[in-house]
Amino acid sequence: MTHPIFPYGEPRELSENLWQVAGSLKFPVPRNMTIVRTARGELVLYSVIAMHEEGMQALEALGRPALMVIPHRRHQMDAPFYKARYPSLRVIAPAAQRVRGVAVDGGLGELAELGLDAYVLPGNSYEDVVLEIPLADGRALCVCESLGNVSPSGWMKPLFKLLGPPGDSFGVARAVRWREIEDRTALRTWLSTQAARGDARLLLFGHGEALVSDVPGALRRAAAQV
Repeated sequence: MTHPIFPYGEPRELSENLWQVAGSLKFPVPRNMTIVRTARGELVLYSVIAMHEEGMQALEALGRPALMVIPHRRHQMDAPFYKARYPSLRVIAPAAQRVRGVAVDGGLGELAELGLDAYVLPGNSYEDVVLEIPLADGRALCVCESLGNVSPSGWMKPLFKLLGPPGDSFGVARAVRWREIEDRTALRTWLSTQAARGDARLLLFGHGEALVSDVPGALRRAAAQV
């Protein structure tokens, strides 16, 4: 199929059975696809990024794409590309009526059978899906839009200073808070609860670099911003 393909990199391993592909859009905003390999060798794809043939083959070398999670109302532009390549790929979303271009096959509860906890982030009105991924020494938290870790440069830097997280490259961007967060107390409570659990080892985003150290501290800082 004819489909726009924007810059992307190779899969980067973050932990055993866990990778991200970093890419961008036509304008220089970073975006990520998160890839989880299950015990059966199947891949769960979160926030997919369309790639050229060599990129798709690198993905397939990791396992068989089996489920595609639509993690946010605004993160679905490449879903038809994946469904066309993998007709048997199951499409998972919290709100089928919000998904465009592909039919939804099931809800987030289906991921529990694979050992993954998935739910809509409390306080978000754009169906931002949290994916909790078990690791050998804890868990990874993947959040699509309500948290990010972006360090822009060039002409994007002053714009990001205005619309990004207060005082830092990491956190809840002002633009997201204004547009998507309908219940700040619920989001703040979730962030504080996740920090208190203390077992989060990785924090992954739809936009920006993964956080790999002091994740509980980062979650506390994000809670203070909301």
